[in-house]
Amino acid sequence: MLKKIKFLLLTAMCLIFSTTMAFAATPGQALDSVMRMHGTITEINDDMITIQDTQSNQSVALIVRWDTEILNGRNGEDVDLNRLHVGDELTAYYSPISTRSLPPQSKAYALVMGNGEHDAIYMKVNEVEKVKDGVRILNSNNDVYITIPKTVEDDANELKKGDAILVWYDFMALSMPGQATATKAKILD
Repeated sequence: MLKKIKFLLLTAMCLIFSTTMAFAATPGQALDSVMRMHGTITEINDDMITIQDTQSNQSVALIVRWDTEILNGRNGEDVDLNRLHVGDELTAYYSPISTRSLPPQSKAYALVMGNGEHDAIYMKVNEVEKVKDGVRILNSNNDVYITIPKTVEDDANELKKGDAILVWYDFMALSMPGQATATKAKILD
C-alpha cells in the first residue's frame, strides 16, 4: 500500500512538473507585468538592495543580477552598482513574483536613479504598432501607450515584444490606457 501511494505521489509530481514546464515554454504567452516603487535605499547587502517607498513606508528587497539595468534617470547613462549608497533616491522596476518574506524579495529589472520627477520610465514592450513617422508601443502592464517619433529614436521601428526601453515624456493623457509621446527614448540591450 505504501509503495502504491509513493508511486501515485511521484506520478502526480512528474505530471505537475511536466505541465508547468510545457506552459513555461509556450510561445506567445503574456509578459510579466513590471512592478514599480519610488523610494530610498535603506540597505545594501552584496547583490541585494532594500528600498523603502517614500509615501507608504513599504519596503522591498531587490536582487540585482548581471542583467539588471542601473541607470541615471536624467540621461539614461549606466551607473555602476558600487556607486549606489544608502539614502540614494531611485525608482525600482521589478518582477511581480516575490517571496512571502518581510520585506518581500524580488528580481530587479531596472533601478533608475533620481527623484522621479523628470526621470526616465522603464518599460517592457508588449505590442508594437507602426504609426506615421514612428511607432506606438504598449507596455507589458497594458496600461500605457507611448508613441516614439523617428526624430526621437531612429531604431524604435526595430522594437519587438519583450524588449526593454527607457522613455521620457512631458505629460500623459488621462485615458485608459494612458497615452504619451516620448521626448527621449533609449532602447536597452
